[in-house]
Amino acid sequence: MFLCEYCHEFHKKTKENRNHNIAELVELHSKKKQVDVRPKVKSMLCPDHDLEMNFFCETCDQLVCHYCITVEHTGHVHNSVKVMASKHRKEMEKMIEPVEEMITKLSTSCEKVVAAEKKITLLTTEVDQQIDLYYDELHQRLEQQREELKNKLQELSTKKKKGISLQLEQIDLAEAQLLSVKELNDAVKNGSDQEALFVKKQVGDDVKRLTNSYSKLETEPVELPTMKFAPAKKYKESFPQFAQLFDDVAIPDNCEVTGIPAQPVVAGNKIDFTIITKNCDNECCSKGGSNIIVQAQSSRGGDVVPVEGKDNNDGSYSASFVTKQVGEVKLSITIEGNHIKGSPYTFLVYHNYKTVNKPSKIVNDGGKMGSPWGIACGKDGVWAVTDYAYHCVYIFDSQDKLIRKLGECGTGGGQFRNPRGVSFDANNHLYVADYSNNRVQKFAVNGTYLLQFGHYGTGNGQLSTPQGVVVHNDKVFVVEYSNHRVSVFHFNGQFSHIIGSGQLGYPWDVAVTTNNQLLVADYNNNCIVRFTLDGTYVDQFGNGHLSHPAALTTDMCGLILVGECGNHRVSVFDKDGVFLHSFGSSGSAEVQFSNPRGIAVSPNNEIYVADYSNGRVQIF
Repeated sequence: MFLCEYCHEFHKKTKENRNHNIAELVELHSKKKQVDVRPKVKSMLCPDHDLEMNFFCETCDQLVCHYCITVEHTGHVHNSVKVMASKHRKEMEKMIEPVEEMITKLSTSCEKVVAAEKKITLLTTEVDQQIDLYYDELHQRLEQQREELKNKLQELSTKKKKGISLQLEQIDLAEAQLLSVKELNDAVKNGSDQEALFVKKQVGDDVKRLTNSYSKLETEPVELPTMKFAPAKKYKESFPQFAQLFDDVAIPDNCEVTGIPAQPVVAGNKIDFTIITKNCDNECCSKGGSNIIVQAQSSRGGDVVPVEGKDNNDGSYSASFVTKQVGEVKLSITIEGNHIKGSPYTFLVYHNYKTVNKPSKIVNDGGKMGSPWGIACGKDGVWAVTDYAYHCVYIFDSQDKLIRKLGECGTGGGQFRNPRGVSFDANNHLYVADYSNNRVQKFAVNGTYLLQFGHYGTGNGQLSTPQGVVVHNDKVFVVEYSNHRVSVFHFNGQFSHIIGSGQLGYPWDVAVTTNNQLLVADYNNNCIVRFTLDGTYVDQFGNGHLSHPAALTTDMCGLILVGECGNHRVSVFDKDGVFLHSFGSSGSAEVQFSNPRGIAVSPNNEIYVADYSNGRVQIF
């Protein structure tokens, strides 16, 4: 049993308890002994019937005796104490789980607090030593200044005294000479007339000479007592504070950054942001001077973007940078080597498609290209375009040079009838929607035929006029124009599932967004329909902006590009489906289109547009 101090003293004095083993809780805790503190429970008697309470009424949640069960608790849920104890102990174990969890968390917190206390002690010692060192050096410097001033004082005094001493010698000599002449003159006053006349000339010459010397003699002190001690300040009234000790230190986890762009930004635009430092009380620091390192790095090539920064000396820091590279930028902000809250930040930089005013190249295979439809970009700069009229696929290298032509008109493996959509997978394998053959064919980039899947029909795994195709991860998404749906297959051609059945009009193309959503261009309904990859309808957008959307793709920043056959242009939407701008118009000149039916964005962020009726591909 537990004892208070009073009971402990009384317990020791009674004869029957004298040999009991009594220990302090602190001692037991330090020895980490497991102590059974449960008292031995005597049989409990019913207060109403003086009978042993061997039953437990679960309805009333109380111990009862046999008489209580038969009279007062009839019809209640009850059982023997042993049975009920076993059941309720399990419930208590569950009830105690939060307590154990809290104990674990408190134990962890205790470790953190103890560690913090140790760090405070160590830091206190370290800062104390820094204070001593600083003021020892300051004292040493003050002593040095005192010695320098005293030495200078002695030098000034010696110099002044030497000048005074020399002046006194000259004055003494002149005075002696004057006295000698005066004594000579006094002597002849009492002498004979002959003596007076004899020395007259000598006295006259001496007086003339001494008068001339006297006029040149400095009779005022050549040195004055002008030394004055001038302290920097009246230290007794306002002694300078040579150092400070404060607790207003920036804590990285409490610091914040404002101005970091939440949405993708246009390449070349200046990004301004502010770092606000906060102390351990989560209050803004009042002073600057924190060791802050800001680094912006582009994912493309790992290039470091120069950052300009300024300490505002009020606990805030202004910074800015400009990145011209498209892609992801990682912004790292550390204080004393530790990342602040939220760091590193990432955001996307994209080209401003409003600036599209001239294609960098126009490709038409020397005028031999018939009706380019689908277009796709693979790895290593390779890209492919289908020719609907000539029943083939052209493959170009990174220099836009034709390196291979696949297929001819037919129904066999490696042959096509009006191929439309095309897509590369991660291994640079090519998937082609063979429209009139109602199938998808797969090729290696070197042109080797690998497999085909799908055949005409409306059932699972069957296809009817496959129009667009896109590969994402291990799935192939195929748009079926006549079946008004998207069929999904595995790499090996095995059927997976259907998307959009009953929700699409006449779908033409398909794309996957950076946040793993499926976009379908609904040609007749003039909109883009969005689904999850497993087929759940999300929403649609583009109504009022689009006219017969036929081509669809996304760039690395999540922007959505749509080729419109009705408006003969390319429209650009943000990742949420908000219309941004468009470029192109109807015609055959540069940046003009006639039924753009294929569009792709390369890893270098070049835009490839299959200009169907103009028989060419424009690259921007």
